[in-house]
Amino acid sequence: MKSRNLFLGIILLFVGIVSLLASLDVIDFSWRIAWRLWPMLFIFVGVAILPIKEWLRTLLLLATLAVGMLLYQHEATKQPRCWFFTQNGAKTELLIS
Repeated sequence: MKSRNLFLGIILLFVGIVSLLASLDVIDFSWRIAWRLWPMLFIFVGVAILPIKEWLRTLLLLATLAVGMLLYQHEATKQPRCWFFTQNGAKTELLIS
């Protein structure tokens, strides 16, 4: 039970800090991009419950977090995909994320 409380506390602390820094315009953070990386939560929880030594689990969790941050950065720098439609000679752009 103690590790569950610690895990939940760390998640809430992270979400709170990121939300605060984003609302103060200290960092540029998009929950829309972060939501696209939701499968990383399965990986993170899976690593957290592995029956391995604590130092190895911590190392794997840090590596998973680093990969998640790299994927977020990659998604944030991608150019938006657009479809263009022509109707009555007017060009209309539809943004697809």
